[in-house]
Amino acid sequence: MGKVYQDSRGWIFKVMPGLGGSEYKARYRKPGKTGWHCVAVLPWRLLMMRAEEDLEAYAKKKGMVEVEPE
Repeated sequence: MGKVYQDSRGWIFKVMPGLGGSEYKARYRKPGKTGWHCVAVLPWRLLMMRAEEDLEAYAKKKGMVEVEPE
């Protein structure tokens, strides 16, 4: 399982597969909500590893902290 990050607003970020499971992208969920949304500035990737790299760089740039997966 990949890394999970949290920003200063409490939003949770992680990589998830798209419909069909053949592409991956970082997604976020707001506190108290159940739905996940794509991080628009990050691309879809064929490999989960590449999407994880995108999210790691984005999290570092935005000052996020790594948290335990739910």
